[in-house]
Amino acid sequence: MGYIIYRAGEILFHTGDIADSLYLIQVGLVKVSYISLNGDEKILSIFHPGDIFGELFLGQYKHRIGEAQALDDVVVCRLTKHHFLMLVQRFPQISLNFIGHLADGYRETLARMHALMRMEAKYRLLGTLLNLARRYCCNDDAGWFTLHPSITQEDIANMAALNRTTVSLLINDLRRQGVLGGSGRSLRVNRTSVEKMLEEAGLEVLE
Repeated sequence: MGYIIYRAGEILFHTGDIADSLYLIQVGLVKVSYISLNGDEKILSIFHPGDIFGELFLGQYKHRIGEAQALDDVVVCRLTKHHFLMLVQRFPQISLNFIGHLADGYRETLARMHALMRMEAKYRLLGTLLNLARRYCCNDDAGWFTLHPSITQEDIANMAALNRTTVSLLINDLRRQGVLGGSGRSLRVNRTSVEKMLEEAGLEVLE
């Protein structure tokens, strides 16, 4: 168990690597992506400080299904299965917290998949932005969140299974409606407005 520093763009692990440890982010953002055989990337999730990822070793599957890459300079604590089990035996509450972490991740994945099943690009984008706003952003005021600058519109398009041009047009339109704010690479999300639009469209909004 120890702290490791990765520079922006460095790979923490590759698809197919043995899943022998989990990671706790102290500083920075990490994206986990699935890379297809023809090189196409699909972002599975983006993790921020306080998040735990890479826990596949606890189940029946022993290999990573995604590639983890630092979006900016990051500091992570790498915990092997041996050390994790030692901590659980010494501090049983850790296992309950970890189960809660897995349950939250499962619920968030279901909500995101629900939005992605819609054909309308706008709701797929809104579902992705709500997921990002809930997990990665700092509360400003009146329900507004500012996305971390390391998360680009291309990343958002990737997560929403849309193309970059469509996402840019939708973001500009939602800015005019007051649902989104900011300019250029700075993007602010009005969580309350996004939730309302998703609920009016019949999409499940988990809290």
